[in-house]
Amino acid sequence: MTSATNQTILDTIIALAEEIGRSSPEAAPQAMRIVDLVQSLSSGPDQNTIQDVLDSQAGEDQLSDVSSRRAAAAVVRAINDEREA
Repeated sequence: MTSATNQTILDTIIALAEEIGRSSPEAAPQAMRIVDLVQSLSSGPDQNTIQDVLDSQAGEDQLSDVSSRRAAAAVVRAINDEREA
């Protein structure tokens, strides 16, 4: 499935959980838990955080800023590709 298809599915799950929460107040806490879980799935990797980790782990073998950005972008692509597989 493509990333857009996955996002559409996640958006649909969120919409249904919100509808359940509105129509059944006693189920609202569980419905909001579903929304929270889906939202945690839909957030992708943060390239800046990955770059910071790469920079901090490089130690004496400092990566150039460009190399660090490229490596972080490659990690993000690999994670996204894995999710789509």
